[in-house]
Amino acid sequence: MNEAMLELLESNFDLTVKKRDDLLFSCPATDLLDEDKMKQLLEIYTPLVKGNDPSVGEAYTAGWFRGPMLGLIYMLSAWNKTLDLSLDNITVQIYTADYNGYKYTATNFYLNQTDLIAAPEQEHEHAAWTKDRISGFFEHTVLPIFESIAKVGTLQVGMLWGQLPTSLAYGYDRLMDMDVSEQVKQQAHNNFELVKSLEASVFARNKNPLNVKFRMTEAMDNPDKQVRLKSSCCLYYHVDGGYYCYTCPRIKESEREERRQEYRAKQQA
Repeated sequence: MNEAMLELLESNFDLTVKKRDDLLFSCPATDLLDEDKMKQLLEIYTPLVKGNDPSVGEAYTAGWFRGPMLGLIYMLSAWNKTLDLSLDNITVQIYTADYNGYKYTATNFYLNQTDLIAAPEQEHEHAAWTKDRISGFFEHTVLPIFESIAKVGTLQVGMLWGQLPTSLAYGYDRLMDMDVSEQVKQQAHNNFELVKSLEASVFARNKNPLNVKFRMTEAMDNPDKQVRLKSSCCLYYHVDGGYYCYTCPRIKESEREERRQEYRAKQQA
């Protein structure tokens, strides 16, 4: 894999080959299947993200998998290859990042090895291989971590899965806007649809938690634009200085209307 590929994975999908020297916490992902290690992680991580309730660290940890999820779909769509994203091959890195002088806690996954796995050349094998790679990621990488969080934490697994669908939808929009070929976009469309068509058993749920029909609302800044409501609350209101997001499914439409009017009035002032 060349430097451009590695840079793309790091900047867009939180997958890296760089070991941080400013680590706040790090451990092989497989260690997080141990209840004591998961408890340690959550006790360290929740204050780092300024959570004032244990559920914040749990939800934010679930959100770590947004990047690898979208990275997997991108690699399969654009490269017709993928990395080994099993728990054995990834190491969690929590560190302090800096954006224009603003410091915040960030997380990525260090890849122990970066050999790309190519799709089968035979067309009749390709669809089954792709499905196996995508379903295997959710069933054998994400699900065990979510179950480990639920065992020691306060949130149920369903709430953890709820952190991913909105990112899946925005990831689709973003990829469709990228400067890639129509062939790549078509393959990406197929792969995103594949995710939503996976059997519920992959997620150990009664139905596929990523197959979500989003409610829409009027954009805060533009009455002619519709935006998605989040599929599940991200619990930002439990962060110091936090609040309910404009697209939070927990707030009433009347409150959204008040926020819209207040925002637009400020813009016109």
